[in-house]
Amino acid sequence: MILLMALSLVVSLATPVGAGDMASLGYSDECTLIHADPDDCWITYSNNDGSFENGYAWQYAGVVPPYGGAFGEGFSGGSCGIGVVCARLWVTTLSGFYTGQSCDVYIWEGGFDNEPGAVASMTAGVVLGNVPYWPAIGANDVSAYGSIPGQAGGFTVGYWGDWPSAPCGYFVAADLDGPGGRPWTYIAPGIGYPTGWNDPSMVWGPTQSLGLEAEAWGGYTPAEPRTWGTVKALFD
Repeated sequence: MILLMALSLVVSLATPVGAGDMASLGYSDECTLIHADPDDCWITYSNNDGSFENGYAWQYAGVVPPYGGAFGEGFSGGSCGIGVVCARLWVTTLSGFYTGQSCDVYIWEGGFDNEPGAVASMTAGVVLGNVPYWPAIGANDVSAYGSIPGQAGGFTVGYWGDWPSAPCGYFVAADLDGPGGRPWTYIAPGIGYPTGWNDPSMVWGPTQSLGLEAEAWGGYTPAEPRTWGTVKALFD
């Protein structure tokens, strides 16, 4: 009980007064990454630098169906269109928060040159199996096919946590010092922030990218930024 109270205090201290619909874990440079077993995704699109320093979540009135409170990461899809076949979600939680809550995994058109637009794919009721306690962060690979036309302005991969009117189940990992990407969150109406798609930096402070990655085929050209995390790993 003492441990749970202490961990809950961490979330409350990281949440502005009067903004209990959002939560963050606070900065840490000692995070441990726990990969999926087995790794189902062969990651071709990633904006993070292979490490994360915080975690974000919406809860209570910040979570409204169909995807108010969702998180996403946008990528360039090239000019010929792409097919997304797998999404990877890097998430973490605190003791007592995750009790098997499901999420809906989305692929949206757009999100690179503009904000996310039409839903290209939605996989409902996904229960993640790798949700460790902070500061450990777990990878969860989800098969999720979406066909993106070449002129859609890229694509966005992300999820909506299914816990409306309740505390959050888990937190999406946040990269604070990487090369930069296209992080997004869909803010529900009436909670004190601009409604709709916004950069999470508006809510949680400077954020370079989120722990959301994808396996996709076709569309890219060698001149386009594809996968900083994968390229960086070649030299680690």
